[in-house]
Amino acid sequence: MTQPPEKSEDPIYIADPAKEKQAKTLHFMVSIIRLLGIAILMLGIAISLGRLGGIPAAVGYVLVVIGLAQTWILPITMVRSFVKRQVAEEADKEAADEKIL
Repeated sequence: MTQPPEKSEDPIYIADPAKEKQAKTLHFMVSIIRLLGIAILMLGIAISLGRLGGIPAAVGYVLVVIGLAQTWILPITMVRSFVKRQVAEEADKEAADEKIL
């Protein structure tokens, strides 16, 4: 015979549809920004190697730096600001709940 599952003291997680939509939008935006960063990076490499004629190599180097920043730094800052905003909203909500009590 099987025994009934033990009751857990952990609260049940109930997803907030608005927050899930925001998170999905953020994920989509980060993915698009990374793909565009890779495209800029590849263009910069092609220019710096002289594959595209008539454009100075310095322009390619600048595009490589911009592409790397867009691929690595920008998504991290976007996610951090999203998380900070979520934490601030939760803190404000808890503070408002405590004022009511």
